[in-house]
Amino acid sequence: MSQQVKITRARLHGSAVYLGDVTGPDGAQMPVWSANPDEVLSWLCDGFRFRFNQRRSTRCRYLTCEDRAGERVVVSDPAGVPVLVPIGNTVTDITDAQARRQHSFLAAMPGYVLEATLKTENTDWFSATKRRKTNVAHGRKPGAMPGFRRKDSDQRFVCWFNSGRNAVFTRTGRRSGMVTISGANPPAHRAPGAGPDGKPLKLAWRITLHVRLSQPIREYTSVRVNWTRRELVFVNEPLAVTGRAGGGEVIGIDRGVVHTAADDRGGFYDAPDTAALDKQRKFHQRRMAKSKVIAARQGRRFWESKRYQAHKAAAANVATKQVRVRADFAHKLSTQLVRGHDFIGIEKLSLHRMTRRGKGAGAAQKRGLNRVLQNAALGKLAKCIEYKADLAGVPFVEVPPAYTSQRCHKCGHTCKENRESQAVFRCLSCGWTGNADTNAAVNVREEALARWSEHTEQLAGTSGEKPGGITPVSQAGSKSKTDPHTGPAPGPAASAMNRKPPNAA
Repeated sequence: MSQQVKITRARLHGSAVYLGDVTGPDGAQMPVWSANPDEVLSWLCDGFRFRFNQRRSTRCRYLTCEDRAGERVVVSDPAGVPVLVPIGNTVTDITDAQARRQHSFLAAMPGYVLEATLKTENTDWFSATKRRKTNVAHGRKPGAMPGFRRKDSDQRFVCWFNSGRNAVFTRTGRRSGMVTISGANPPAHRAPGAGPDGKPLKLAWRITLHVRLSQPIREYTSVRVNWTRRELVFVNEPLAVTGRAGGGEVIGIDRGVVHTAADDRGGFYDAPDTAALDKQRKFHQRRMAKSKVIAARQGRRFWESKRYQAHKAAAANVATKQVRVRADFAHKLSTQLVRGHDFIGIEKLSLHRMTRRGKGAGAAQKRGLNRVLQNAALGKLAKCIEYKADLAGVPFVEVPPAYTSQRCHKCGHTCKENRESQAVFRCLSCGWTGNADTNAAVNVREEALARWSEHTEQLAGTSGEKPGGITPVSQAGSKSKTDPHTGPAPGPAASAMNRKPPNAA
């Protein structure tokens, strides 16, 4: 996982930086230099965005049009091949050297900043392509492809580390350090003036970003700078969870709305309440809507209002804080679970379908449920547990959630009436009573152990196969396997790591 730090200040050393040529009142081109670190960093961000958009302009999309029924269809040539067109109006396919010659404001741009635009754009584009394929395979909407970077978005750029050739980090204290990004002006555009020794100023310059640290910085490949938010990210590989007990502990996790996570021991893990932040964000959004109405009455453009932009920035800051709160909870809980257990089973939720927009009379209630599910960040928690378990070598098994909340873990009886309420589970067959989320977590654990046992047997070649090479797999959603009245109930998984369920009244 990348490491993010806060930028406290920026300083410029060496020569003033050549920012390019500007057109004077008489139409002549005049060079511009700057020794202001704020201006230099804004110039770096603008140059990175410009070169990024040039590379993005070479991407293509399928040409579509409306048919007679009013639906969008893909246009094909006479041979039946879909027609591809550029995503923008102008295609700029040039090298970095050509870009420097054609655009004076790129002449002094560090090479590792310009080169970073290539991989950044490729990763952004092909990640979206892969995400669209995954969404289509799961029956979801594919989603939009990324476009050009807007000028009014956050100012940011990327610089390669490249074995210490640029973006070098130096620790200056226990909680402080600095990142040095170096560059040089073109020989034809040396900054005017002379140094203390009376000689012309050198071409080289470097800008240091002083950062505040919360942990040691690991080896990294590049740095991402967001100058708008004063944030810097060291791009590096995540570390495995340390301090693991290794006592053979097994745990089953049930995710939900009332409790973000519940384990099979009767423990509950609740995400921090962000209702106050929601209230603040809605307040700013209402003010933005009011600014639009007033601007329409006065016949002016609402986005030029300073009040509107202030509320827009405030709403974005509150939303960003909510994301940080959820991510902090997910990382801390996932680290705790991976550190204390050698096997983790969790139910596999289809969060996309669970948060679909409601229709009819219950639409308002469904919106509230969707909001709670999104605030809980259940998908973020599962992803954090998965990648940390993979790094630590801890088995992580996902099982279908069907009938896990209706099946009694004692006798296997499955029916909807077993669950009296959201919190109370009372088996109509054996009379076991306890918390419904805890009962579901036990079922998740048992099914996960059964699936993992079958998986290891297949790898070892000890399990038989049906004709055609098809191996039977346990189905948590199969009622015939979980209801004693319609089929045999599964007993506890045969595993040395298995644990008795919690005692309940």
